[in-house]
Amino acid sequence: MGRLVIWIVLLSAVVTIGCAKYNTFYNARKAFETAEQVREQRLKKGEDVSQPTSSQTSDYQLAVKKCQKLLELYPGHGLTDDALFLMAKSYHRMQSHRMSISKLDLLFQNYPANKFMEEALFLQAANHMFIGDVKGSNEYLIQLQQQFPDSKYQAEVLRVGGDNAFSLARWEQARDSYIQFLESYSDDENAPQASYNLAHCHWMLQEYQAAHDRLEAAIAGEPSDHKLLFQARLLRVRCLSRLGRHEEAVSLSDELTPEAEVHTSQGLLVLAQAEDLLNQERYEDAAPLLENMPEEWLAGEVKPRLGELLGEVYLYQWELESAQEKYRDAVRNPRILEDPERCQRINSALNEYLNAEQRLDGVAETEVPKYKLIKANILLFHLERPSLALELYLDIASTAEIDSTSAVRGLYGAAVVYRDRLALPDSATVMYDRIRSGFPDSPQAHMLDPEGDHDLYAFLMEQERLAQEIRLAESIEPTEEEAGEIVAPIAVEEREPGARFSRWRERKLRRNS
Repeated sequence: MGRLVIWIVLLSAVVTIGCAKYNTFYNARKAFETAEQVREQRLKKGEDVSQPTSSQTSDYQLAVKKCQKLLELYPGHGLTDDALFLMAKSYHRMQSHRMSISKLDLLFQNYPANKFMEEALFLQAANHMFIGDVKGSNEYLIQLQQQFPDSKYQAEVLRVGGDNAFSLARWEQARDSYIQFLESYSDDENAPQASYNLAHCHWMLQEYQAAHDRLEAAIAGEPSDHKLLFQARLLRVRCLSRLGRHEEAVSLSDELTPEAEVHTSQGLLVLAQAEDLLNQERYEDAAPLLENMPEEWLAGEVKPRLGELLGEVYLYQWELESAQEKYRDAVRNPRILEDPERCQRINSALNEYLNAEQRLDGVAETEVPKYKLIKANILLFHLERPSLALELYLDIASTAEIDSTSAVRGLYGAAVVYRDRLALPDSATVMYDRIRSGFPDSPQAHMLDPEGDHDLYAFLMEQERLAQEIRLAESIEPTEEEAGEIVAPIAVEEREPGARFSRWRERKLRRNS
């Protein structure tokens, strides 16, 4: 009888412990499902569910707490993989992506063939995307496609793949992923955002008609996200302007004025309106619109884009210091600019131009042609001012007695402007003739020689090698054996660029023969 009582007690304890395990996980799953029900209700209302409500957060946290208790009290239990996955998903919903990653890593390491693998791979891809690890995200997406080619998460694979490419500004790749996603899953809850992102890809690829058509369709679908709808209509204003439909752009931008205030996006709307004026080359009208923008409107992407547009205005007005200041503001956030490469290039060019101009104030007379040449080259090749460049090139060409090297470059620059920018071939020929007659051994004359090979790079490399030989010869003292020999120094005139070119050409002719 005593033994029977003991066995009953032990059995009751085992049952109690077993029930405790399952009750703990049951309560965890119940808390999670309660939060998910709220999420589903919000989705049906068209709300943004990326941020959980306070009640959802409490339930997700309770689910994590219960799962953690299960892992601590009953290590190695059969529900361990369930608990790890539920914790990972709860953390993901709360946007604690690194915590979610850590739990999924444990799941993959300890249960490489777990029953949650399909969804777990997708969640891990999304987690890595949200923390900015696009490479890691893509790796998990590839695993998902390889292991589950018919995955129910295929729509998400296409969308997240598009989002990854979008975040890296790989516009063509993002465009193609979004197109495939929308063609197959147009009713997906993420379709409105993907549609807008697709339009943005078209915009960045300068496919303005495609961007406009995509936006028009998205707007007609009346997305429930009012902020997204406003963004779509605003981008459509910009597309209409690029397509030359300026009256429509103005009309739509006027309609958006009340909405811009609701969404605190007045600065973005002003940028679109100013951009339309610039597309019509109405710089004087665009300037006050941009200059008088209130400081409180300059949040987010507004300030760098304002720098890009105002920089363009000031460059047109030839207010170079103001232009550089604005371009400097713009390049601090290049990703959101319409043409970041151009902004970087002009910012660097203006910096170099203004530095050269400043140095000209107190420089020696012999150095003046060099700095004028720097300015002329920037004017021609970076700031698109060929007429101003021509004036400087001709001025430099008259300084042969001070600096013959700069003088021949000035003649050559003038010839290029006449020929390529002003379509005056006769004037270009006059410049070329002056080069051939006055500087026959210069690299510029070599480039103009109809019978030459025009291998200027090879000449310049040989020129540098000869210069190094000269520097080396001047720095080495003769040995005792060499002391008795007569070493003829290189004449000063032979160190000039033209003389070095002559020696290089003679050597090349001997090698070729």
